Amino acid sequence: MRYVPLFLAAAVGAAVCGCTPTIKTESEVTIKPVQIDLNVNLKVDKELTQALSPDSKPDLKADPNSSDVRERRRARRDQIKAFKSAQLLGENNKGLLEVRTENGKVTDQVRKVMEAENSDRRLVFEVVAQKQNSTPEFVAQRWAARMAERAPSGVWIQTAGGDWQVKP
Repeated sequence: MRYVPLFLAAAVGAAVCGCTPTIKTESEVTIKPVQIDLNVNLKVDKELTQALSPDSKPDLKADPNSSDVRERRRARRDQIKAFKSAQLLGENNKGLLEVRTENGKVTDQVRKVMEAENSDRRLVFEVVAQKQNSTPEFVAQRWAARMAERAPSGVWIQTAGGDWQVKP
């Protein structure tokens, strides 16, 4: 008899614990993603435009004896357009010109113009990268994207993935 109250208390405790409903908790707070668009390319694009603008005078000289990069590029512009139209040269995804035809069809003049232009472009990329606290590679990629957008139809363009295509 003395165990009956203990047994009864244990039975009531087990019944209370066993019959307790499961409580589901749900958070009423919903976390919504916030989309933030930050265009870091805009500053580099502006700097590229300024560096190659005829009105600005940034320090774009390869050496003290050379003429201005903008002037050299301006002097080659018509030749480069002609070579691109003839599909001898194309714009690669690194911001440089590249031969897009068989080596036998490319003259020394085409190669000389291409190498001079690429040399000047690399110089511009380095100057802009220093000003923007960036890398020349990043600046070159932005230049390549810009040139691909602005290129006329019929010009060889290398996509970001590395495939070559003639711009429609």
